[in-house]
Amino acid sequence: MASILRKKRFWGALIAVGILVFLFYDLNIPQTVEVARKLNVWYLVPALCCTTLLTVFKTTRWMTIVSRIRTVLFWPTLCLYATSQMIGVLLPALTGQAGRVILFSKKGNFTKTYAFSTIFLEVALDGAGLLILMLLSSTVFVFPAQYRSISYVIGAAMLILFAVFYASLHYQGALERIGHNRLRRRWPRTYLILRKFLRSFNDGISIMKSADKISVTALYTFLSWFMHIAAICFLFKMFGLGLPAWAAVIVIIINYLALMVPITPGNLGSFQLAVVAGLNLFAVEKTVAVLFSVMLYAVDMLPIIALAICFLLKEKFSISEISEDEKLIEEVEKMVVDSDVPVEDGKS
Repeated sequence: MASILRKKRFWGALIAVGILVFLFYDLNIPQTVEVARKLNVWYLVPALCCTTLLTVFKTTRWMTIVSRIRTVLFWPTLCLYATSQMIGVLLPALTGQAGRVILFSKKGNFTKTYAFSTIFLEVALDGAGLLILMLLSSTVFVFPAQYRSISYVIGAAMLILFAVFYASLHYQGALERIGHNRLRRRWPRTYLILRKFLRSFNDGISIMKSADKISVTALYTFLSWFMHIAAICFLFKMFGLGLPAWAAVIVIIINYLALMVPITPGNLGSFQLAVVAGLNLFAVEKTVAVLFSVMLYAVDMLPIIALAICFLLKEKFSISEISEDEKLIEEVEKMVVDSDVPVEDGKS
């Protein structure tokens, strides 16, 4: 029992159940059935196409990032990337991102540091895209104070992050010399590990040196956001909601902000709560909002699950291989650097 209580997944599942009970306990069953009967389910087809293309564009963006190191095939990479997304969602907190790193390392044959840096760059690109969406939507919608405050924090974090990327890429030689002078003799192993980490990390973000490559990744980032907006707009049509496209942007922004650090397995409960909160800003009745949140969750997850199943069956791979919290935390504590760095005192 004590071991279960120490599991993040246990507490995450408990939180998910609590949120779902809060959302569903007071729904009027006859009204819910009536709302469901009036749905135009044909809009599910274009909505699912949009979320599938969203995964395609994110995969292609990641392929662009790794193209400076290796050319990878589209279909296997699409299935691998979808599986990594599913792991990122299924495992709570930052454990999911650590799981993605391990999956890319095991099945993509990338070093852990390199995989970590590509995921890190993806997060930065998505964060920058989110800020642009917030700026554009603020011209037609006044965000509540708490969301504006979060946007300021994200904006500051993005500036710092891109500054770190710039410094790491353009002053790599100077950073290595500082480490060589300060660490090499006293802590040779630490020096070699940090040097290897810096070089592998910079390989992962090296596309920032190329205006063409960074433009392409920015384009795919825009297309992925656009597909998500389009999917929500189709669901608006499905539910007969006369909401404008910018309302879909608001729902996405609030959902993204609420799920920046996943706390429930599969984002169950927290996803639905965030969507309901976003629709509440447009006076959407709770029964409709809850059903909409369930439908959007299904539309978001189904393409990922289908592609992940293809990968898991073909590779005969089980998510349980990387789902133990202790192993994932250990990987993160090691700063995702491979531990097989040879050390020879007095040599660089």
